Amino acid sequence: MKLLRNNLLEAFCAVVECGGFSEAQFRLGISQSAISCRIRDLEIALGYRVCERGRSGFQLTERGKIAYEKACEIIRMVEDFDAELLELRGTITGQLRIGIVDTVISLPGFPLVPALQRFFSKENDVNLEIVVASPNDLKEGLITGSLHIALAPFKRKRDELEYIKVCSENHFLYCGREHELFDAGKDEISPEILSNHAVCQRSYDMIVARDAKTPEPKAIVTNMEAAAALILSGKFLGVLPDHYATQWVETGNMRLLEHPNLTWTSEFYVASRKSQSHRQAVEWFIKALLQEGVI
Repeated sequence: MKLLRNNLLEAFCAVVECGGFSEAQFRLGISQSAISCRIRDLEIALGYRVCERGRSGFQLTERGKIAYEKACEIIRMVEDFDAELLELRGTITGQLRIGIVDTVISLPGFPLVPALQRFFSKENDVNLEIVVASPNDLKEGLITGSLHIALAPFKRKRDELEYIKVCSENHFLYCGREHELFDAGKDEISPEILSNHAVCQRSYDMIVARDAKTPEPKAIVTNMEAAAALILSGKFLGVLPDHYATQWVETGNMRLLEHPNLTWTSEFYVASRKSQSHRQAVEWFIKALLQEGVI
């Protein structure tokens, strides 16, 4: 149920996110001609064009890009407003937007799955959205309101956010079977290898080893899967969480390059905005994550 609706903005956002009018009709449940009318009415109300459409396809104008960002923000605010009012009748409802980093399901102690089980074992009318992104993007999502909760290894804290530690993740340096270090002796493994071999690094978390210079990365990745692919190619060294790399180590396709100064630990936190008046859905899910009480 939506108490406050803006059909023009909803149609505009749907067209942008679906990549065109024909795709958006399935999400909105209306015809292309009806969508076209709504976009036209929006442009008349705004006094400028938000998109170009024709044989070359759908494309946002420069003003349209700004309008889309603002429209998304308004729609999220309306959804939260509706939920807060409807919760007064005793029903947990509305949107719950959660952000996580990739490849964390196998992390021991990561509380998302049990929290989902506990949360949805109680009757509610919540629409859940889970977003996978980098810690930096998740942080910005919390600040802008596009996310309610995020679980990630936040190293640089923001004053606007509240952080509660939930678990830790161990990281090690790995090479692939085809790499020259795969059969190297333990005495050959030292922090200096980071400077002597091509290294892939995550854009949001650069490798810094004790007793060695920070290497100049030869490849930048934004997620663990991309890092694993580069390591498996045999052309790069890279850091992975041990729980994620285990599947390739056990099959003999990766080797952990063991050295006390080539290990890293990430502290995982559940983060949310301090200033927001937490809706019941947000509060209850955070409790489920922290295993406080019975939901």
